[in-house]
Amino acid sequence: MKKIKLFAIVLTLFGNFCFAAGNFSLSGDELDYDMESSLGIARGNVVLQQDGGVATGDYAQFNDKEKKGYMSGNVRAEKDGYVITANSLTVHSEDHISANGNAIIQHEGRTLKAPIIDYYKSKQFLQTGNGRAILIDTDGSTLEADKIDYDKLSGVANAEGDVRIKSNSRNLTAKADTAIYRIGDENQGNYLELIGNAEATQDGNTVRGKYLKLNNARVASADGGVSIDFIPKQQKTSVDKRVG
Repeated sequence: MKKIKLFAIVLTLFGNFCFAAGNFSLSGDELDYDMESSLGIARGNVVLQQDGGVATGDYAQFNDKEKKGYMSGNVRAEKDGYVITANSLTVHSEDHISANGNAIIQHEGRTLKAPIIDYYKSKQFLQTGNGRAILIDTDGSTLEADKIDYDKLSGVANAEGDVRIKSNSRNLTAKADTAIYRIGDENQGNYLELIGNAEATQDGNTVRGKYLKLNNARVASADGGVSIDFIPKQQKTSVDKRVG
């Protein structure tokens, strides 16, 4: 294995060892680089930069020719407006990465948390695995389930397994076996489809059924064994005070 040995001037400029080639650079307190295989291994205060993105951690190995790598220990990565933190990060290709262990991906004010999150760049698609996941919207509303797939291009999140929804701003809670959540923007409203053992409670009123659809947090339709618990608003009564 051919190891590159860097000069003291590089150590002075970067504060540690660094290898750079084109739009790729890898630095750390310890650095090995194989010129034949293009494999770099860095340990301690690792910084990896490529194509405008930057990732930091305690350990990294990366092949700049194959565009594959692995980073572990207090990992934080930023690129294209995404911020990723995790115990480790695996770069399968330029299009596919996996955040493993306490994974958190943030983008445009929304946050997805799960033990494992796979991100596919070209499709703008995120997929969770191996445990409970939670998607936090810009207003603080939460979608929690055993598995969440989030298509950012369409703005649709699919949730499976003991789905729970909570929106404090709308005084809404809901649950179902599965759910389809359309995350709207300023021009398009949200909608939520609850499928299987569906239940939605808002302002003390509860609707249950096999299927419920909510538009902008209001129940728009219900189907399959529908039941409703409705709490009527209290009527204001006037009191006639007379002086005897």
